[in-house]
Amino acid sequence: MVQLPKRTRLSATASALDRLEHTGRVMTLVVLVLLLGSTVGGLVYPLAPAPKKSDFHDLGRELAPVRLVIASLKVNAPIVPIAVKNSTLTPPSNFKDVGWWKGSAKVGAPDGQTVITGHTVHTGGGQMDNLGSIQNGAIVKVITRHGAVWYRETQVLVYSKKQVATHAQELFSQDRPHNRLVLITCTGWTGDGYTSNVIVFADPLGVPDPGIAKKFADSLAGNG
Repeated sequence: MVQLPKRTRLSATASALDRLEHTGRVMTLVVLVLLLGSTVGGLVYPLAPAPKKSDFHDLGRELAPVRLVIASLKVNAPIVPIAVKNSTLTPPSNFKDVGWWKGSAKVGAPDGQTVITGHTVHTGGGQMDNLGSIQNGAIVKVITRHGAVWYRETQVLVYSKKQVATHAQELFSQDRPHNRLVLITCTGWTGDGYTSNVIVFADPLGVPDPGIAKKFADSLAGNG
């Protein structure tokens, strides 16, 4: 279980959180400081070959995610819905799963932020052990029961717990006009806990048109 340090209220009462989570648009901003993980890399990689936006189309509906795939990091993980209860975000108990905060936007939503969290294990074996080393422009695929939406990495941040609280609205608010994906894990293993979070932002490209996945197979193998 993850105890959240604070909750910043935007326009709804704290008691309405569970109800608002099910709408996919949470008006109460919850600071998700996740105590899930360990090592990150500080390297900056060249931008991967870019698929064209014209090679994609919209999912056409808003759906819960069921699987996360980041080929370059060898991530292929089932996604489990998770909720905030009593200021606590409980991640999946299985380190091989990742969690979609069901108070955040669904895949295919035009706005908001789709928040997915995963474990980093300092001894190895967590799905997001290497999230901090994701390459610039890497492709992230989030799979639903009616198609996979591709996203392109745009930024990697490493924030202390205090910085996460300071930037909470930017990181977790659903009051955002254009959707993006937010991937979160922890870093800064001290021997008995974690000091910081790795946060990856990615913008949606859409559902690839026929032939696009094959066309970019080589670049995906090397770049996500």
